[in-house]
Amino acid sequence: MTRPPSRAADTARKLFFAAAGWTVLSALLMIVGASGPPPVWLLWPSTAAVSLTAALTCAVAARSGRGPVRDFWRGVTVTTALVTGGVVAQAVDAAVTGDSSSMGPVTAALYVLAVTVGIITVVRLPRRRRTWRAAVAVHLDVAVVGVAAALVITHVFHSAPGPSGPGVSDRFVAILVGAAVAAVVAVIKVGVTGSGPVHAPSIWALAPIGLVTTAALLLEPRFAGMPHLASTVVTMPVIGLLIAFSAYLQTHANVFPAPPRTPPLPAERRGAWRRISLVPYAAVAGTTTMLVVVTSRTGYLPPTLAGGSVLLTVLIVVRQLTALSENRVLLDRLADQAYHDDLTGLPNRRLFTVTLARRLDRTTVAVCDLDGFASLNDQLGDETGDALLRAAAARVAAVAGPDAMVARLLGDEFGVVLPGDGDRIAERLLEAFRSPLCVDDRDLLVTVTVGAASGDGDECPDLLRRAELALQAAKYTGANRFREHTRELDATAQHHAELAAALRRGLECDEFHLVYQPIVELPSGSIAGVEALLRWKPTNLPPMSPAEFIPVAEHSGLIIDLGAWVIDTACADAAVWQRRYGTAGPRVNINVSARQLLDPELPAQVSAALQRHGLSPDRITVEITETAVFAGGAAMSTVRELRELGVGLALDDFGTGHSSLTLLRTCPVTSLKVDKSFIDDLGGGAEREAIASSLSTIAATLGLRAVAEGVETRDQAERLHTLGYRYAQGYYFARPAPANEIDIALGEPAAAL
Repeated sequence: MTRPPSRAADTARKLFFAAAGWTVLSALLMIVGASGPPPVWLLWPSTAAVSLTAALTCAVAARSGRGPVRDFWRGVTVTTALVTGGVVAQAVDAAVTGDSSSMGPVTAALYVLAVTVGIITVVRLPRRRRTWRAAVAVHLDVAVVGVAAALVITHVFHSAPGPSGPGVSDRFVAILVGAAVAAVVAVIKVGVTGSGPVHAPSIWALAPIGLVTTAALLLEPRFAGMPHLASTVVTMPVIGLLIAFSAYLQTHANVFPAPPRTPPLPAERRGAWRRISLVPYAAVAGTTTMLVVVTSRTGYLPPTLAGGSVLLTVLIVVRQLTALSENRVLLDRLADQAYHDDLTGLPNRRLFTVTLARRLDRTTVAVCDLDGFASLNDQLGDETGDALLRAAAARVAAVAGPDAMVARLLGDEFGVVLPGDGDRIAERLLEAFRSPLCVDDRDLLVTVTVGAASGDGDECPDLLRRAELALQAAKYTGANRFREHTRELDATAQHHAELAAALRRGLECDEFHLVYQPIVELPSGSIAGVEALLRWKPTNLPPMSPAEFIPVAEHSGLIIDLGAWVIDTACADAAVWQRRYGTAGPRVNINVSARQLLDPELPAQVSAALQRHGLSPDRITVEITETAVFAGGAAMSTVRELRELGVGLALDDFGTGHSSLTLLRTCPVTSLKVDKSFIDDLGGGAEREAIASSLSTIAATLGLRAVAEGVETRDQAERLHTLGYRYAQGYYFARPAPANEIDIALGEPAAAL
């Protein structure tokens, strides 16, 4: 039966406390033995018990680990078991000779074998892969630590008085040196090269063994005349306790692994310096301190220390040169990243503008924008969107040619710099994107809108602004087209900027008002609804046409605030008519732009206005265009939320946009407003009336209300009624009028056909 994981941690904890208990017992026996002549074997049982307990704790750590962790702790278990055998063998030697410092060949062999297995176990720990530069730096750090440790160890072992006892000194020193080396290897492994999958704190817990072995050498001469004391029985309980503690830490990490750490954002990497290994610096500092102390005491440096210090200095110089080389490479890489786009590998806007600023000859700049990319990205996901951008970047580069510089300027906007007049670059880009892009084994048709500008000399730095201005002008007229920059565009841009400022002032100064154009019922002519239309009369200026200020409001983003004002004002007027006429009052149609549909707050605005004025949702119809919702995405989500409020939805100018009948199934509309262009064809024969007639039939079949727009004559009104239309709107019935005039019209009898 498999043990629960928590039992392994509990067992390791109990074994660690047992090792601590044996260590405390050894210390007490040592104190008791100092008060009288104790037997030689007094401390050996507790010493062997500590070592055996440590070996058992290591076995638990190996059993609870996996892969390299299990292999490492198996090696430590074997090492500790060999040490335990050496302790038992040395105890026998002490009992036979009557001297605790006695060490026979078998004992020495067991200790040497234990040290060898320990070093091999630590060295075999897997390490993470590095670049060759990083690998060279790590090896230099290892060499620095190794030389520094060698200087300290050799000096301590040469200057300290040797242990007493015949035939013991060489074996004893060799074993202590090996143990110190094993500890140094552990420090190097965890502090310089990395501990790999093994729990780093558990290896750090083994590092003090090097200090304990050094202390054993210094303490050994003090045990003369005390046959029950030896460096083994004094230091081994401490070493065993350290090993048991290390194994316990590893077992706990095996059973209760820490959650994976989320990589910090660049702004959060304030403590990144802490990841730098301080071990080489500590080793150099310790060695330097030792050299200073030796020189101050003796007045000179022994040849061994002098040669070692020279080697250490050379290694440090080489390491610093390597660090400087790494820093130079890193700076080059950072500079490259600062001027290139991570996703496409193209130059970014910064490099693009720097390049333009340096040009003096005739230059052409083209800026192209992917049409409808945001909606595609929402539908297909970010990964496909990124792949689409990479494919688009490759196509722009292929069209531009080798003499051009192609850059990614913004999310889905690319720029091209070409010498000369550009060889019709805008037209060629437009033509190239009429073929689908291959993205993830499927073809996606994505068109572009392009703006271009040419100039030379001092004009070059301003070409990007001009090309983007031309791009915006092209977007005003639609997608999949291009525009060349002209001087008139600069004047238009300035006018639009001034107009946008005036729009803001007009909204704050209450210069806007609504008029309403009736929607009548056929054939009676009674008013069934009204369409709210925005009008602007700037102070001390003539009225401004909506065709002029609405596009500017759309482009500047002011349409959001204007739209909110229209919704609130229209709902206020509709609430008055609802209270005055009840269900006989007119429904109010409110136009909502594509920009508003992308605002997630729009449904909340409508809901708040309805509640604020006490208006029933069914008294409001929101008019949207086909193009605003054809691509789906956020706009379609907003439309569905509006319908859930209970308001009506009308597709305005139906038939002039994408004209997809699928849209009538996916978009929850309640009305179709048939565009005036189809109404103008009435009376021209069956072929010219076909679309108007078909749309009426489709609307009736789907249970939608069909409203004919732009009716200007009695003949058109009569023909629409014959074709099945029950609602119409146009100058024949009434022109847009303020709310008070609509009140008057509601009180008058309707003019029937």
